[in-house]
Amino acid sequence: MRKPCLLFAGLITLGAGLPACGGGGSSGPPPETDDDFPLPLAMGRAPTPPMGWNSWNKFACSITETFVKQIADAMVASGMQDAGYQYINIDDCWSLADRDANGLLQPDPVHFPNGIAPIAAYVHDKGLKLGLYGDRGTETCGHRAGSQDHELTDAMTMAMWGVDYLKYDNCPDPGPNPGPIIEPRYETMRGALDMAEQASGQPIVFSICAWSFYEWANRLGQLQRTTTDIKNLWAPDPNSTETGSIMTSLKTNLPLAAYGGPNHWNDPDMLEVGNSIGGDPVTDVEYQSHFSLWAIAAAPLIAGNDLRNMTDATKAILTNKEIIAINQDAFGLQGVQVKQAGQQSVWAKPLNANGARAVVLLNEADAAADITVRFDEIGLRGGSATVRDLQALADKGSFNDSFTANVASHGTATLKIVGAEPPRPRSTAYLSDLTPIYAANGLGPIEHDLTNGGVDSGDGKPISIRGTAFPKGMGMSAPAAAIYRLGQKCTSFSAQVGVDDSSTGGAGTVRFQVIVDGDVLFDSQNVDGMMPAMPVTVDLTGKRRLKLLVTNADDGNALDRASWGDAKVECDP
Repeated sequence: MRKPCLLFAGLITLGAGLPACGGGGSSGPPPETDDDFPLPLAMGRAPTPPMGWNSWNKFACSITETFVKQIADAMVASGMQDAGYQYINIDDCWSLADRDANGLLQPDPVHFPNGIAPIAAYVHDKGLKLGLYGDRGTETCGHRAGSQDHELTDAMTMAMWGVDYLKYDNCPDPGPNPGPIIEPRYETMRGALDMAEQASGQPIVFSICAWSFYEWANRLGQLQRTTTDIKNLWAPDPNSTETGSIMTSLKTNLPLAAYGGPNHWNDPDMLEVGNSIGGDPVTDVEYQSHFSLWAIAAAPLIAGNDLRNMTDATKAILTNKEIIAINQDAFGLQGVQVKQAGQQSVWAKPLNANGARAVVLLNEADAAADITVRFDEIGLRGGSATVRDLQALADKGSFNDSFTANVASHGTATLKIVGAEPPRPRSTAYLSDLTPIYAANGLGPIEHDLTNGGVDSGDGKPISIRGTAFPKGMGMSAPAAAIYRLGQKCTSFSAQVGVDDSSTGGAGTVRFQVIVDGDVLFDSQNVDGMMPAMPVTVDLTGKRRLKLLVTNADDGNALDRASWGDAKVECDP
């Protein structure tokens, strides 16, 4: 039965050529239902992006035991706990600069006279969890004691106190250092947290805050920062050297989407929603966009406002359960930008249900604009699909091939679209002829039958690996990922992989992986531009999804043009 069309207050308008109020039958064959959704929730410390609150953005060092308890009370009373928020995270300045005679961290006796353990107990009694701040160097950014050479002691201490989450910063004196230098410090703390959990039974989520993306951090922490500190700014001020606006953080995080997933979430920093007071420049419309874009990006939803004193608009944004649901979706994919036209763009991600997609339409212009999403742009077939507006909590009806919204300046339309998955592959099928249900690429789009060029579609060259040409194949720029549905009807995947000859002088180092239903069935280890094409064959019998993943081999992304020559699957007719 067709759902009714429920227009509201001029925010959503119908696309050109669409029926006046939904309507239209689907085109092509009926939807296939052999995907076996929903997928189970992953195991681990952070199977979905952590949700909570952090003290730094609003209060910096102005924190006390009483204040933290008030925030915990407010998280429950405001409805945020009911919406899924769990963590009350105390940032820098909770401790003294010196350790005690036994080398242990000392909570500031003025601000935290009873220590941390009673606060953890108070928070736990409310069904919440406690987070704490540390640093991999000798001192924190606020010049308090860092954990360098004390990692195991500090991990054991925090576990004993009942800490559930550790934000681990990068502020030694002098200044931050390159990734290869700081990696051992983070790795040491990772091991210390594991040992503390084994000894105490207390798991601690590890949030790596190294101010920049490092591939190794993605395998050490449950969260890893991809940006500098966020600021309460919508976009960069051309008259200021200030960095870290909401839009800057969003776009810095985007090329790293292939790395995001359960227990290793990309973190573009905390939310600024509700922090504009006394003429600060961010509006509620922009805060809604901020929240929707963090949600579809599978970013941790860590609020940073005063939970004790929220406007109705702030509370409504932060507690919208339907938008939160796209962030917490068990499929665990980071949404990507699938289309940009001027200052308007479409962002999308598959959800953990057959034919379901989350979509955000973003308007960065200074005037309202119509934005259209075509269903084939978000990995669905053309034809009929239903649309729900998650900001208005209203069903919009059924639409053919596309949907158009009129979006306010700096605003978003946040949608759930349910249609038909693309057809499964049949017989011998080249991946470059198929529609992936998800595609993320470090530079521009994934190319079909071309190597990855630049930011535009079709700007690559014919695929060639050490002089061997491949008329068919996929061109990627690490980090990149593509996911294809198999419908349990395929038997094998094969390809020839390598760094494309378009990477000048054999430069570039990448790592290819083939992941089938969550299991890594092929791993090339590190491949450089001087190596010949490497053959890949993987058994797909009875499998549902095929994921091709290319990473940076832990040495940055310069000239990491990765080609999957002759990539194809063998399937039932």
